[in-house]
Amino acid sequence: MEFFTAARDAGIKPIIGAEIVSEGRALNLYVENAAGYANLCRLLSAPVVSPALLAAHSEGLIAVDAERVALPEIRYRSPADRQKFAIIQSIRTLTRLHEAHADKRRDDLHWPTAAEVGARWSDDAIRATHEIAERCEFAFELGRLRFPRFTPEDGSTPHVFLARLAFDGLRHRYGERAHLHEAQLREELGIIAEVGYEEYFLTTWEILQECRRRGIAWITRGSAADSLVCYCLGISGVCPIRFELYFRRFLNRERMALNKLPDIDLDFAHDRKDDVVDMIFERYGPEHAAIVGGFNTYQGRSAVADIAKVLGASEFQVRRLTEHVPRTTAAHVAEAVALAQECHESQWNEEPYKTALEMAVFLDGFPRHAKMHPCGVVLSRDPIVSLTPTFTSAKGYATTHFDMDAVEQVGLVKMDILAQGGLAVIRDALALLRERGITPDLENLAPWEDAEIWKMIASGNGRGVHHIESPAMISLARMCNVRDIDVLIAIVSVIRPGAANGTKKTTFARRAQGLEPVEYTHPSLATCLRSTFGVVAYEEHILQICEAFAGLPPGRADVLRRALVKVKPAIIEEIGREFIIAARSLGRDEADIVAVWNLICGFQGYAFCRAHSTAYGVEAYQGAWLKRYHPAEFLACVLSNGKGFYSTLAYTLECRRLGIGFLPPDVNASRWSFVPENGAIRVPLRVVKGLTTATLERYRRARERGPFTSLRDFHDRVNPGSTEMLNLIRVGAFDGFGEPRTTQFWQLQYIAQWPHAQGFLFQSDERAPLPAVPLTEPDHTHRLRDEMELLGFTVSGHPLDQFAGIAWDTYCPIRDLARYAGQRVTTCGLIIADRSHHQVTGDQMKFITICDYTGIIECELFAATYRRFGLATVQFAVVEVEATVTPFENGLGCTLDVQRVSKPRGWRSVVNT
Repeated sequence: MEFFTAARDAGIKPIIGAEIVSEGRALNLYVENAAGYANLCRLLSAPVVSPALLAAHSEGLIAVDAERVALPEIRYRSPADRQKFAIIQSIRTLTRLHEAHADKRRDDLHWPTAAEVGARWSDDAIRATHEIAERCEFAFELGRLRFPRFTPEDGSTPHVFLARLAFDGLRHRYGERAHLHEAQLREELGIIAEVGYEEYFLTTWEILQECRRRGIAWITRGSAADSLVCYCLGISGVCPIRFELYFRRFLNRERMALNKLPDIDLDFAHDRKDDVVDMIFERYGPEHAAIVGGFNTYQGRSAVADIAKVLGASEFQVRRLTEHVPRTTAAHVAEAVALAQECHESQWNEEPYKTALEMAVFLDGFPRHAKMHPCGVVLSRDPIVSLTPTFTSAKGYATTHFDMDAVEQVGLVKMDILAQGGLAVIRDALALLRERGITPDLENLAPWEDAEIWKMIASGNGRGVHHIESPAMISLARMCNVRDIDVLIAIVSVIRPGAANGTKKTTFARRAQGLEPVEYTHPSLATCLRSTFGVVAYEEHILQICEAFAGLPPGRADVLRRALVKVKPAIIEEIGREFIIAARSLGRDEADIVAVWNLICGFQGYAFCRAHSTAYGVEAYQGAWLKRYHPAEFLACVLSNGKGFYSTLAYTLECRRLGIGFLPPDVNASRWSFVPENGAIRVPLRVVKGLTTATLERYRRARERGPFTSLRDFHDRVNPGSTEMLNLIRVGAFDGFGEPRTTQFWQLQYIAQWPHAQGFLFQSDERAPLPAVPLTEPDHTHRLRDEMELLGFTVSGHPLDQFAGIAWDTYCPIRDLARYAGQRVTTCGLIIADRSHHQVTGDQMKFITICDYTGIIECELFAATYRRFGLATVQFAVVEVEATVTPFENGLGCTLDVQRVSKPRGWRSVVNT
């Protein structure tokens, strides 16, 4: 599709075709007409193209034997590109650059000059080329919408059925106040009917009805939550009236005229997403349902790695050298390596790495692997394979060759089936509470005014709560002293790049607390920007500002919004001229026009719409409620699902901060997940490193038959490997039987000496004889070390106990840092999170989050500091930090502006402890 539109826009006739191989015969297939295109899609969707299949789907196709008819073959633009083509062929065939392979072309395949045409191609070949080009008249039918088919069971039309459901839902949602919102509902239904969108709404409703029957919860995020129809149908759970959501961000007539129809985006618990997709395929079948496909494209690391391997580097050396390369595009990877402290390796100046780094730019954005879209599903009344070829993904789903943009261009409407961890945490925490007879009603926490919840969020203690737990969100919550649901909803979007340009985060935080007056740039904007204190925070603010100030049609304003999000200057400039003309027609002052336009243009890059933020903000409040009132259950489920922002280690530190300790894995006491037990959290066996899936499954089945009575009983019933048994001993999984771990170790050695089938020789209860050697139990530090190695966190003590040699009492405790606002301090802590970032100047910087026994703090290594000390953040697990304390203006927190990072005083590595 990208080729088709680019050729058409350039005035070149696009010809669609493909190279295929049928029983060893190479064929070029060219599409004459629509029937030929549908047949080509079906052929390309088949695992093998047999002669019979080819004959059955030959209508509308011109087949040319690639070996018998020497049509002109062009693979690259100029002779200088020949080596690049050779590299691509070597990557595809998994060979070295100069290694021969049957699928490699060695000819010179560049675009010919006029003088070269006669020398390289015969008159017959040129004539055949023209004849094929003249016969190929296929063009994609753009603009036709192909909604899924929905047939109401009551025999009515989709239009009538949707209206009936919507008005029934209106009465259910609003009761006696339903009549107040009938006008908006009728307007939405009218716009939906104009484009024939009813069947898409009803299909979504039907799918979600089945989800409800199967106990699968969801939230609807994105602009669909703007819709009162969605709310009345139960598709969305947030009230668009209460939160002043803007329907025209979801649907407007101009947007529909451009066939830019929106998706309905649905979030499910991460472990139920595939169940929903399976359900959709069961209902509609692979003929009418498919996952949206596309390509993974080359980025910096992958481009350097693949070229280096082609040039002769080993897999091991490439992996070792590229693991610290910053995540960036292939176009900028050489610059990123030069600036990254972690990449100061001499090999980058040696071959083949030097050449690989220099050549990586040509692979920038080049397709690498076919992929599944992480969440997009298309449903169509026409067979999918008549519109796009499909392949079978690793998960077994029919997946389109077309990416999400091309799918939209051929008229398919996408439904996003997304996975997130937050919903799973809430679901599982509620299940644990039900076991204790506690049944919270999270759906009825409105009006969201619990002071204890807001105190927890505003004090920066939201770790583990989905959507608001990242260091940046925690800092912003403290900066704003969040105390109500609308401010929480706003910061979910304010943190995003489009809304956070310049100083807008600070401006929003100050205005939210009354530390500076609210300004609206122009009085006409007061209504739409009231909830965000005059700050442009949501994507629909662009539409609302354009409409309120200039009277610009919502559709054109929506085109502007999309251009701002994707940073397309030409479109922004074009609509800017329309904006000025429209504003002048309303008599707006020239200075106000400039000011408002600058306000609009300050919003560039990705952000959320208010409906999206609302869905996430309400979910975050529910998660925060669970954390505040049932922290052990909530954090146990955070650990079990493993989908949060932080590492498991960081979440265990959050548990310890709240006074929640841990109990080791136990072959009898552990369950499949982390669970609260006697004021602590019991660790499951499945998180012990080295245990195979097969062993865990045998363990699960054995446990169902009854508890284990001894280490030998476990060994005989589960039959694990000796290394697996040793790992379980090292983490304390058999401590419940009362034997010291050294004794357990020697019992294992004794058991392992005898074949499993001879176990009947030792069926007595007598303890296996032990060697006559001193038995020294692992000390505290040794146990911590084993736990870190095998669990990734510590159970028997704080992880910092491993670093007893560090002179902790010589550093400023993290909890006391706020007392030294503006002063230079030296503190020390374990790095629990880090992320790279680029400053406005383009220079690389780094954020790290560190903890000591007293608290957690966010540290900023700006470019100059990062260049000097960035390597230390990789070399040492615990770091000494010299920094200036930067307080939040409201005094509710601070960050550290780092000047130096080094090895702590008294440092001894864990290995040498």
